[in-house]
Amino acid sequence: MSQVTRLDQAEIERSAKEAAEIMLGPPSNDQVERYLNPPPSTAFPLEYAFWLLGDIRGKAVLDIGCGSGENIVPLVKRGARVIGLDISPELIALARQRLTLAKVDATLQIGSAYETGLPDASVDLIFCVALVHHLEIKRVREEMRRLLVKDGKIILKEPICFSPFYARIRKLLPQRDDVSEYEHPLTPSEFAGIHESLTANGTRYFRLPFVPLLSPIIAARRLLKIDRWCLQTFPATSHYATCVVTKLNA
Repeated sequence: MSQVTRLDQAEIERSAKEAAEIMLGPPSNDQVERYLNPPPSTAFPLEYAFWLLGDIRGKAVLDIGCGSGENIVPLVKRGARVIGLDISPELIALARQRLTLAKVDATLQIGSAYETGLPDASVDLIFCVALVHHLEIKRVREEMRRLLVKDGKIILKEPICFSPFYARIRKLLPQRDDVSEYEHPLTPSEFAGIHESLTANGTRYFRLPFVPLLSPIIAARRLLKIDRWCLQTFPATSHYATCVVTKLNA
């Protein structure tokens, strides 16, 4: 890996704290099966990201910023040849434990999303969950483009903040302890920058601001169904969504 930047070091330190709080056990059936064949109408953003994958049997899939490997297990069970990459040694160590507990095999490596060390055009699909908002967008976009085969795809799930009004409100709210000074939800221009020279399709928005406010009193499944109904019935509300999932075609 090239020289570690201040941003990289902040992410390594944040990830080490995250890893220290994770307790691993054998994955439950629900933790895996919900991602094996989710419906396109799902109200859950990660399930929708897995639906966008399509048929990945025999394909080389890079889980970039894989963390402790939660998504690697269902990717492998769907038949992909998976490479998991993360900048955090602690999280990669946890991912190895997770794969052992789940009795699945994948290639894991410590590395930067800017310089993965993988060959050109070596990956059919990149699965990228909540990573880009930590990084320099142009650098990670160009590395992902380098890795993809012709007609390769990127599945992206990221936090967003497109509403200036909501952005002002967020600044008044207390920040979580596990958020580094370098990360923030993607702005419209940053989101557009991710898919520069790429074709986006299947884009869906999730989690209107009322979701975290009501989560203490309404069950998550019911709350996200309400969220899904609002976004479907009133498409203009997507401007206030806090999460986006999309597929980018090279």
